Amino acid sequence: MKDMTVVWSLDLFSGNAPSTWSLCVLTCFVGPLIVFLVHRHMFARSIRYALSRVVQKLPFVGLYIKSLQQKIVSEFEVELEKKKGTGRKSHNRQRVCLPVKGYQPGEVINRCRAMQAADSAHTSQMSGAIYVPPQSEAFKMCSQVYSMFAHTNPLHGDAFPSICQMESDIVSMVSVLLGAQTGDDICGNVTSGGTESILSAIRTSRDYICSKRQIRQPEM
Repeated sequence: MKDMTVVWSLDLFSGNAPSTWSLCVLTCFVGPLIVFLVHRHMFARSIRYALSRVVQKLPFVGLYIKSLQQKIVSEFEVELEKKKGTGRKSHNRQRVCLPVKGYQPGEVINRCRAMQAADSAHTSQMSGAIYVPPQSEAFKMCSQVYSMFAHTNPLHGDAFPSICQMESDIVSMVSVLLGAQTGDDICGNVTSGGTESILSAIRTSRDYICSKRQIRQPEM
């Protein structure tokens, strides 16, 4: 093996093309080494995960983790109540069942306006919130358009072709912005928000790679 390494080194540094047999020997040596290192890394990661799960099952560790979770939730609730300015009493007014007698439409609107009064008036300045100021024409237009299609169901494209047309236009426009050509076979769908869009994109990428590379047990 030492002689083979010397020959390979001479071929490499002399500028000559390495011989076929030296390439075969190197491939047979490096290939299994890479496979061994990859499996060793996966095995070590599996061991660490299993050990962490076992440690979390220990009574005192489980109680400590649970107390930390409750502390985080409590701090979050306190901070939320401070921002709302309503105090802890709001939890006592939580509705857990339907009213015995239904409300009139005007009363429902008044209740909604009262709840809306606790919302922030500066959502256009918050990252991840609403970026369109309520006083703008775009906000009013979106509200009007949304009210026109609020009672449609995209699952029934035969009954609501307008929704399908909107979704198709959005997917086509975005695909062109990302570099697709007009005739490319592009598909997609409109989700209800950014988080669902991210999850859908990750799942689509995972399933695509699994089908292309014959991966049967993905890690995601």
